Amino acid sequence: MRKMRWLIPTTIAFVIAIVLVLPNGSAQNPDRVKPALGGNRGPFAIAFTSDGTRAVVTEFDEGAIAIIDIASERVLRHISSGGSQPTGVGVTRDGRTAIVANSFSGSVAFVDLASGKEKIVDTPGAPWGVALSPDDKKAYVSISQLDQVAVFDIATGSRLGNISTDRRPRALAISPDGGTLVSANLTAGSVSYLDTAAMTERNRGLTPAVNLRGVALYPDNRTVFAVGQRAQNERPTESAVGIWSNQAFVQVPEGPRNGLQNLWLDLMGQDVADPDSVVLDNPHRRAFVSCSGGDSVNVVPINNDGDTIAIRNVGAQPRGMAITSDRKQLWVANLLSNDIAVIDTSNLKLIKRINLGPTSRHDSNLLGRYLFGSATIVNGAQFSCNSCHPDGGSDGISWKFTHVQDALGNKLERNVKGLRGEIAESPPYRWSGREATLAAFIKQEAVGLLHSPPINVEQVNAIATYVGSLPQTRNPNRAPGGTLTLSAQRGKALFEVKGGCIACHTTSPKELRRSTAVWIGTTPKGVLLKAPRLDGVFDTYPYLHDGSAPTLESVFSEHNQQKLHGKANLLNKGEISDLLQYVKEL
Repeated sequence: MRKMRWLIPTTIAFVIAIVLVLPNGSAQNPDRVKPALGGNRGPFAIAFTSDGTRAVVTEFDEGAIAIIDIASERVLRHISSGGSQPTGVGVTRDGRTAIVANSFSGSVAFVDLASGKEKIVDTPGAPWGVALSPDDKKAYVSISQLDQVAVFDIATGSRLGNISTDRRPRALAISPDGGTLVSANLTAGSVSYLDTAAMTERNRGLTPAVNLRGVALYPDNRTVFAVGQRAQNERPTESAVGIWSNQAFVQVPEGPRNGLQNLWLDLMGQDVADPDSVVLDNPHRRAFVSCSGGDSVNVVPINNDGDTIAIRNVGAQPRGMAITSDRKQLWVANLLSNDIAVIDTSNLKLIKRINLGPTSRHDSNLLGRYLFGSATIVNGAQFSCNSCHPDGGSDGISWKFTHVQDALGNKLERNVKGLRGEIAESPPYRWSGREATLAAFIKQEAVGLLHSPPINVEQVNAIATYVGSLPQTRNPNRAPGGTLTLSAQRGKALFEVKGGCIACHTTSPKELRRSTAVWIGTTPKGVLLKAPRLDGVFDTYPYLHDGSAPTLESVFSEHNQQKLHGKANLLNKGEISDLLQYVKEL
């Protein structure tokens, strides 16, 4: 089995369907995983203080952090993060300050752990991961929507500048000397190697995957272990098995696209859907990988030394992890079960669950949220709804669907749409507008695409209600204070009058007029498309129904030869620029 860990050509990816049934080593937790329907604080990421006495955990659902005493495994207190949906966290070596990324509200918090007071720095663009320099002078925060890493002075909280990355950076790791920072770029499927002194991207390590959610850096300051998902979208989606493969890559700067090692987790472990975070065990003999869609942690040997061990039923959608300074325990943040799983690293047994305590709010969509991110509703259990729509967004790729019986058929590619923006208010659904309700759309996906085991009406409605309620993220392209820039104000007038865009496109869920079916020359004659809503479109590249336009600009410069896209052909270059600036600020 170990020999199958190495590079496997895409052309034989179908073997996954066969070997998935083969046994692997596992450390089984007998308790079934359940989301915390009674109340969930949303543990997301973990950082330990350098003295090994406390853990700091971001609480995604509460907008807070929890401080846990490691020896007693008791929650000492909860402190507000000063924002909503906190994700990444770092703690200074003196244990005094936590730096927290508030992803949804768009801010970075510098929290005094003694007093509980926080300094909030406005940082729009969905800040996500956090890494601190070894000397505690700088904090690095990935700004996912702006393709950059922001650099902060920890002492003052001031922003020192930005480092550009590839598309959608999230997880970060920094070298022991602080000279190299790496970012896992979610939709680009690459790792950016950043020079912290020069504040530039030095080079990249590419992979054939997307959804790169986790990365760890080896002691040589150049080799990384990254996890992601490879889309088998070169062929129609006839079976749920093999649509996605879950993979890990050992890569170096400018290394081969498949990495120095290409590890197919589906062949090696169990319950490996949606690999999320990575922790390397000293002396880097193995990697711990949390798999949020499989509710597991898989322990992957490095350098072909042994078999992968699956620690199953760790918790509901495990995300962030951290290993204690003595290397004896691995702590896992279970996003939807309101607890931290503590694993003994010597025998890989789950020894403790630390409940984060009561909540101040109740999430009525927790069941739908769990099912959306769970591979249990997918035949073969290799992916989840969250694979194609990470955190309600888009994977940035296109598919040939065989299960949708409309005019697009199984030969025309369909670009994956983002699901944010309270889309329950904007029927019908799909590019063709085939389904009139979200529940009908979800049911068709479950039966036709996921080939789901029996899914009942309650579960379908739970997913539909959750998806339909997802709010739009804050737009980072607007002027300070959230107002339109001058360019966008000019573009708004063009959108509504000279450009004629408003005749087909809505810009928010409040516009309840009937959806427009149009032909703009990008499909065969007579194959109409539902004109998409445009709020949040800046965050859903690429564009058009088949994803053929990499930028909004190229929609008009390369894909409007027949002059059918509204009245855009009447606009000059400057007007197009203003129009698109408005669209980017919606």
